[in-house]
Amino acid sequence: MNYKCILAVVAMGLAVSGCGIIPLWVSIVHTVGDAALTMETGKSSGEHALSLLTGEDCQFIRIIDGVSICMSQEEYSEYLISLNCNVYTWDILNRIFCKEDEEGT
Repeated sequence: MNYKCILAVVAMGLAVSGCGIIPLWVSIVHTVGDAALTMETGKSSGEHALSLLTGEDCQFIRIIDGVSICMSQEEYSEYLISLNCNVYTWDILNRIFCKEDEEGT
């Protein structure tokens, strides 16, 4: 990754941080827009930006499960297989779980 990409990410982080650099209403609009984007696509604007920069699928919630935030399609497939689920389900935060079937397995 070149220095221009790193500089762009840092500048974007400062711009949306809400630390008094920008007006409160801009932070509120960003938060509401991010919530709508997450409900529509399953990813926040930061996750979309990181995915664009890395060329991989990035989701910050994966850190809770102790896996990489960004994964290639192959890595994500291997992760799904490692869960050994018959049926997969995702919660509102886009975390993946094994869904119990009617037999309770």
